[in-house]
Amino acid sequence: MRKAVDTVFRYLAVLQCVPAHPARKTTTRILAELREKDPEFNVSARSMQRSLEQLSARFPITCETVGRTNHWYWIDSHAMTQLPAMTEHTAFALRLANEYLRPLMPPATLRLLDSYFNHANRLLKGSALGRWANRARIVARGPLLTPPPVKEDVQRAAYNALLNDRLLEINYRSRSQQRSQRVALNPLGLVFRETVAYLVASAWHYPDVRHYALHRMSKPRLLDQPAGTPPGFRLASHIRDELRFSYPLASGNIPLRAAVSPEVAEHLAERRLSGDQRIARHADGRIVVEASVANTQELRWWLLGFGSAVEVLSPASLREEFAAQSRAMQAMYETEAPS
Repeated sequence: MRKAVDTVFRYLAVLQCVPAHPARKTTTRILAELREKDPEFNVSARSMQRSLEQLSARFPITCETVGRTNHWYWIDSHAMTQLPAMTEHTAFALRLANEYLRPLMPPATLRLLDSYFNHANRLLKGSALGRWANRARIVARGPLLTPPPVKEDVQRAAYNALLNDRLLEINYRSRSQQRSQRVALNPLGLVFRETVAYLVASAWHYPDVRHYALHRMSKPRLLDQPAGTPPGFRLASHIRDELRFSYPLASGNIPLRAAVSPEVAEHLAERRLSGDQRIARHADGRIVVEASVANTQELRWWLLGFGSAVEVLSPASLREEFAAQSRAMQAMYETEAPS
């Protein structure tokens, strides 16, 4: 029994040493690698050759003979995903990762995983989990905007700079400028906001952290100098605590008070604005929502999205902002639309 178990483990170790096409390894090289991993791997070259021949009858490995030397390889690059055998649940997770997480993965990682993704799709074909993957979707809010195109060399350089902690030199054109400016960035993180990819970075030796859209970059060059991280910077805190991608206008919260329609009240009863949110129906029939919220540009976009279904009551400064917006829109719509 002990001998049979040892043989199984030896066969598994041999299969792991065989490279995927187009790479090749000789029988001698495979044996040497096995002995490096485990000095007790005491088999002869002839036994190793016999083991490889036996395995090739059961697994998709083969050899190319050059002279009297056999060069072994897996026939296709995804074949190794069968060791250990991929379960349907693993295949399902890989399919979702390929569909939803692909933009976050460095190109080198994607190249390595593509064979696994392809194998996962084959394994799920016709299965219950395969059907589930076709019946569940994540839907973004608002119209489906086309992602701005990102140059391939820019994406590759930005991901490599972030992965290897290297400075990235680029030409960058901001929204407010017509001409590009050459800048050296310390990459700190990658964030996807809806369909736009941003490199979170500081420029040159300055400590302030900004967001650089990848589609506005050109002529990238990866520098040899190591990137520097501002003291105490954490990407999660930058997004969640500092709300930098919500575009804060002032620090701290504001006490929002708004009259809302019954539909909006029901919406906010299910998805609360804050822990201290209160919804009350007044004697005049109005439904008033009160909550402490961050003072951000995103708050304003969100409130404006409800149109006349939300009336900002306080704070007074925010109400005046919305009143000014309303007056501007009224003046715009009172004129005849241009033909």
